Amino acid sequence: MEQTVSDAISELFDKNGALARHIEGYQPRQAQQEMAQRVAQTLEQQSLLIAEAGTGTGKTFAYLAPAILSGQKVFISTGTKNLQEQLYNKDLPVLREVMSVPFRASILKGRSNYLCHHRLAMTEHDPAWLSYSALLHEIRNWQDQTRSGDLSETDFLDQQSPLWPRITSTVDNCLGQQCPEYSQCFIAEARRQAQEADIVVINHHLLMSDFALKSSGQGEVLPEADAYIIDEAHQLPAIASQFLGHRISSHQIMELCRDTVREMTVEAADMNSLQQHCDKVQARLEQLILNIGSQENRVPWLTIYANNAVAEALETLLSAIESLLDELQLAAERGKGLNQCALRAEELLHRLEQFLPESADNNMILWLDIRTSGFILHATPHEVSEPFQQWLEAKPTAWVFTSATLSVAGNFNHFARQLGIADADTASWDSPFDYATQSLLYLPNVPVEPQHPDYTHHITEIAKQVIAISQGRTFLLFTSYRAMHQVAQELEASDYPVLVQGNRSKTALLEEFREHGNAVLLGTNSFWEGVDVKGEALSCVLIDKIPFASPGDPVLEARINYLKERGGNPFRSIQIPSAVIQLKQGIGRLIRDQQDYGLLVLCDPRLLNKPYGKLFLRSLPAMPITQDIDRVEQFFTEISQIQSE
Repeated sequence: MEQTVSDAISELFDKNGALARHIEGYQPRQAQQEMAQRVAQTLEQQSLLIAEAGTGTGKTFAYLAPAILSGQKVFISTGTKNLQEQLYNKDLPVLREVMSVPFRASILKGRSNYLCHHRLAMTEHDPAWLSYSALLHEIRNWQDQTRSGDLSETDFLDQQSPLWPRITSTVDNCLGQQCPEYSQCFIAEARRQAQEADIVVINHHLLMSDFALKSSGQGEVLPEADAYIIDEAHQLPAIASQFLGHRISSHQIMELCRDTVREMTVEAADMNSLQQHCDKVQARLEQLILNIGSQENRVPWLTIYANNAVAEALETLLSAIESLLDELQLAAERGKGLNQCALRAEELLHRLEQFLPESADNNMILWLDIRTSGFILHATPHEVSEPFQQWLEAKPTAWVFTSATLSVAGNFNHFARQLGIADADTASWDSPFDYATQSLLYLPNVPVEPQHPDYTHHITEIAKQVIAISQGRTFLLFTSYRAMHQVAQELEASDYPVLVQGNRSKTALLEEFREHGNAVLLGTNSFWEGVDVKGEALSCVLIDKIPFASPGDPVLEARINYLKERGGNPFRSIQIPSAVIQLKQGIGRLIRDQQDYGLLVLCDPRLLNKPYGKLFLRSLPAMPITQDIDRVEQFFTEISQIQSE
């Protein structure tokens, strides 16, 4: 008799099943098997499932196994490229070995991850990059050996290198099938493999890029699929907002000018007027940057545009780009590169014109991200629920949204509302970790509210106390860089190594934290999630305050006003749920293993003295709570005794 999918899942996750036989120390969990059965049911019925699976549930295998057993073409989308690689290089090979079902898998990333043959050749012949000739030679040798062209495989090129964008392509500068190197194109090959695979591992940025292209009727990046499984799904609404809007940066305009001059020297050396037009565009762009300023900030665009000097500089820049476009259209027939530059100039002009007040779309939030090196203009939708809902309805396929943090006090309404999901099954499995014995929540008495100027100093004093008790081994997570740097300065004389975000790369800081075994690491947003430190090296996590997003953020400010105008309560329906999800992510750094023990310190007094504080506390794992520092000392004494046994 043929084995059913349900039977195959039971056999796989049973205490004597295939995974237990293959992986030493594998601990089968009822939640993992239940989740796998629910995912299998969702795939079979082509329905929607929102599934929250706490840390340690084993959700990765719980969705991969039924995806393989379904026999369908399934896209697995993750939050980061690192998670993509873990799925493709570690988790799928394990299941391939223990399951008797044959399947083809592929990994597909955005084009900026793959070496571009054409742009490498252009850079090699560009005198401006002569000082990089040795590294370019090394890349050329690697190009002849690699099968994927994925630059993350290299150990000699850092992603922050100025060379990286010179040897990869963008949507703007890719020549597509007109490229002379198209037959060898690594991106085209990766997409061909994705077309043929059963399981395709992608990331949210690529998924949303495909969504945006299809929504605008401009094509597609991904082939059709029978099912989509979205891991780290709590990140999806924010990423969808990026891709359903549009943006234009000073870097894109500069890049267009550089590429135009380069293509001119190859395809139309007699058209020196192109150089002159590019010089004029660059001069007008520099004037706009000067008027905007270089102090890093995120501000509403129309507030900045109200400055007459900025408005005038934008008008003259638009005029210069229009003149360049006219000249490029004359030159387009001289070669594929110049033709592509003409198309890019037309698109940049169209995008830039949408930031003129008379052209503004009322459904978009216009804002400016000012960087020290230039600026990025953004048009972000007020909400993505309607277009996302239309996309779901247009795809009668199975959808599984999963993460450790999707609910607010057990309710999934916030997540579902953000994406316009009206009718989905929901399920939740708590972490198997025993928070009642493995952890302790300390709510210290802070005598002032977070907006008080002395608040951060009080946080420092609390941090000093708990660091001394935990003997280092602490993450200090902050909601602002200002608070992080103030506390870092006050901890300079600490007896333990103090590591601060920004001093080195995130990976290097985490490696050093693990190596020390008694370090203190201070971080902001990027350390609240996607960080995994198991064992004694991390025994305490302190969070300075409830992570409410800054009301001065132009996107949040616009969304708050938008909801108020429609009679809604933005604090209750936007700010609180988002902060709960973020807080749960930060807390998730503490207990990563069944042998972990740890102290969680939540400093914000609003958790106890504001009505909404109860909602935050109800969203946390069930752990014992204290306000007594002596109980904290006792907890670490008990931990020490357990670990020495």
